[in-house]
Amino acid sequence: MARKNLIESSDNFNEIVARLSRGDSGAGVSEWLHDEKNEDISPRTLNRWRNKNIKMEDRVEAELNKRQEIKNKNKNKTEKHVQEKADKIEEAENTMSVVASTIADNMEGVAKVAAELPDIFERAKRDAQNSKKKTEWKDVAKISIQANKIYNDYFKHEESNIEININEGFEELADAIKKSREACKKD
Repeated sequence: MARKNLIESSDNFNEIVARLSRGDSGAGVSEWLHDEKNEDISPRTLNRWRNKNIKMEDRVEAELNKRQEIKNKNKNKTEKHVQEKADKIEEAENTMSVVASTIADNMEGVAKVAAELPDIFERAKRDAQNSKKKTEWKDVAKISIQANKIYNDYFKHEESNIEININEGFEELADAIKKSREACKKD
């Protein structure tokens, strides 16, 4: 069995290695041992042991590699987090685009129906006045109610009741509404 040297057989071995590893000089460690631990090991012995057993360049390189690895991991985590957020934003933008497109299509259809309602209403009103046609005033009133419902559903969300505004020239419509209400009450 190989004989242990002064450093390896010292009671303060771990502290000596720690001081030499962190870069303390052999003379500094020797002085510390002499003053505080009452132990004599020459600076030359300490330096030789450090050069043989503690390869600073390898330790420094290992430490630098370790730090770089940590930076890369943190960078990858950050990039992954950024990528996830970008994906969520992109998904939200795509969803908003689809919703906006759908709303635009629906509004286009509603606008088309709304544009045709005056003609439909006028036609129904003429037909209701003509006794040969099967259209009744309640049919005219239903068209007006549907027009108001479309308006409330798509343009005035705050109102919950259907309002029928009868301006001058719509007396027949008012009469039709009254008649249809009375007919509903009788049924």
